[in-house]
Amino acid sequence: MDTRHKLTVAAASAIGAYALAVEKWWHMAKGQRQTIAIDCLQATCALNPGQFQRQNGYSISAASLFTELKAGFYQTADDRWFYPVGSYPHLRDGVLDTLHCANTVDALAAAIGARQADELEQAFAQRKLPGVYARSPDEWRSHEQGRFLSQVPVVQIEKIADSAPEFPAGQNRPLDRVRVLDMGHVIAGPVVARSLAEHGADVLRVSPPLMQDAFRQTVDTNIGKRSGFIDLDQERDQQKMQGLIAGADVMVQSWRTHSLKNRGFGAEEAAAIRPGIIYVSVSAFGDQGSWALRGGFEQLGQAASGIALTEAPGRPRLVPTQLLNDYLTGYLGAMGAMLAMMRRAEEGGSYHVKVALTRTSMWVQDLGLVLQDELGSKVRALTTLSPLLQSRSTPFGILEQLPPVAQFSRTQAQWALPPAPTGAHETCWL
Repeated sequence: MDTRHKLTVAAASAIGAYALAVEKWWHMAKGQRQTIAIDCLQATCALNPGQFQRQNGYSISAASLFTELKAGFYQTADDRWFYPVGSYPHLRDGVLDTLHCANTVDALAAAIGARQADELEQAFAQRKLPGVYARSPDEWRSHEQGRFLSQVPVVQIEKIADSAPEFPAGQNRPLDRVRVLDMGHVIAGPVVARSLAEHGADVLRVSPPLMQDAFRQTVDTNIGKRSGFIDLDQERDQQKMQGLIAGADVMVQSWRTHSLKNRGFGAEEAAAIRPGIIYVSVSAFGDQGSWALRGGFEQLGQAASGIALTEAPGRPRLVPTQLLNDYLTGYLGAMGAMLAMMRRAEEGGSYHVKVALTRTSMWVQDLGLVLQDELGSKVRALTTLSPLLQSRSTPFGILEQLPPVAQFSRTQAQWALPPAPTGAHETCWL
């Protein structure tokens, strides 16, 4: 593809690392070894599998985050490039209100073009709106938040409490009898849980009924899961949440830093409810530092970290797959969950696994760049790729979607359940 970043290397590495962790877990459970195969074309397409999905023969690309607001890079008064995100109606309205403009490319360009980049970025942060301006890799790594992220691993695993060891119990599939409570939203968080579902985990995704993700991304990220509603503004659902956590092995969440903690369901609180829990947090910019409380999306990780300016030094652009951080971070978070479960099996304890979209972008840059003279023979548009797809009957008709990328010689990676409509199931463990 037309990119200097090693996207295929990154995708195959993240998926491969997760697959190796699953293989080791199976060996711990059964004493058996197995081989793993990864097709590089499939791995590349797994950076944006929603691009290829089809419903009853019709393409339903999941790139729906760009539809509410005329998103893109807009030049500021001081010649920087600002990227606003308005992927949900309330975010779209907030952006337009902050900029005092209409939702057109010309109006957004004029409004952003009249503002200084730092002032505009701060104005967005004060209103809890996602938007950053593009920085070079060096600028980001000298920024306070970039320096913090440079000092932490791509996947952080912290022991937060003691508990008794819990050993693998899989009989037919590696993650048999592992319960995963999926409180993720958008893409990265749900992909952590979807990856665990590939190997037999019982995954229950819970979502607020009035804040549902877009259909086209939900049918991609809900594969292999049951889906129920939970409204933490209601006392009865707060009590229900405690019961769900008590019955879970792994909990995944991707809301703004401290959002669930303020409701009594942060990592430490979850460990008190369920000693031995593996709590996976997905953030935009990490959980410490001046940007810790900022929400963010895929595109902002690329813009802030230097990916976008490296892609196009004049006017920045996203990588050709459009998505990079979301799926990679999901696969890395799943690997972290597996490693934490292995530590729990060996020494006991509750663990907090942390991954961040922007840290993932920094890791991709650490892999190095493709040399300019190597690009000519490798340029292929994502839309020209033809990955192997898998058909399944679903409540939405026949869906054709990318199957799991890593294939195992003994325990086939597969989703036992088709994607379900949000809220289609009772919110309880079976």
